[in-house]
Amino acid sequence: MENNSSNLSESKSLPFMNVLVDYAFKRIFGTPHNKNIQISVLNAFLQDYIGEIKDIELLQTEQLGILPNNKKLSYDVYAKEGSDRRFLIEMQREGQTFYSRRAIAYVSRAVSNELKRGDRKYSFPDIISLNFLEQHHAKIMGGRRFLQRVMLKNEDNEIFSEKIMFFFVDLSIFAIDNAGVDFGDLRQKWAYYIRNIGKLSESDVRKETGIFQEFVNECRMSNLNETEMKEYKKSIMEYEDVQDACVAAKEDGFEEGKAKGRAEGLAEGEARGEARGEANKAREIALGMLSRGYAVDIISDLTGLAEEEIRHL
Repeated sequence: MENNSSNLSESKSLPFMNVLVDYAFKRIFGTPHNKNIQISVLNAFLQDYIGEIKDIELLQTEQLGILPNNKKLSYDVYAKEGSDRRFLIEMQREGQTFYSRRAIAYVSRAVSNELKRGDRKYSFPDIISLNFLEQHHAKIMGGRRFLQRVMLKNEDNEIFSEKIMFFFVDLSIFAIDNAGVDFGDLRQKWAYYIRNIGKLSESDVRKETGIFQEFVNECRMSNLNETEMKEYKKSIMEYEDVQDACVAAKEDGFEEGKAKGRAEGLAEGEARGEARGEANKAREIALGMLSRGYAVDIISDLTGLAEEEIRHL
């Protein structure tokens, strides 16, 4: 995969925002005036499984727990369709070790916050989590699968419940050199644009019409006022800091894991060494983020480390 950090730096001089970064992603997919874009993306990835989505309403993204010591969660985008469905849309911008746990935690909070006191039927809307993964996550995607659906099933592969569904989209396979490709699949076209719009030029998008032209226009840097431009650039810098820390820590952790594995001389020893390398990688990322002033709860989300362990660092 190409070096995303350098690509992001170069993208600052290009005409479109990079929607992989937090500010731009939430601006495009989390503001009411872009409802047409949001519905189109949801239908592209979900319609074959749950039917057509005709209208949505954006909801509060900050989710508090029931008890004072519960962890506060903040969704990228949270929306509903009537009283029957809730949608979580998340952009995962780095290879978080415990991302599957994070996805479960986010959905679980949505379920618990929908339950009403005295409801013995445990009525809650369908909770559907759509997750865009910038980097390939082998444990979630299973090889080079592009779209992965996860449901609750029993050991006979029979559906236990359709109330909760996870969808994971691997963006890493849609490289910039696919520019100009005529995507016959709407999912693939959306995945390509979400991953690459910040790297494209005007000539790359001049033939677009309809919803994709609307998306392109909304992503224009020229739409940003001075304050918004500062927020966008800050988001770019934060993104690049995390990417650089992840790359360095991954390399260090991998080498340390291999060395410890070789020293033990057995397959089990190597596995343990690599596990230690993963733990050290997470701590290295956490230390780098602490030095840049990131909040402990955000570092916990990104690394999978417990907040208490991060405070001890």
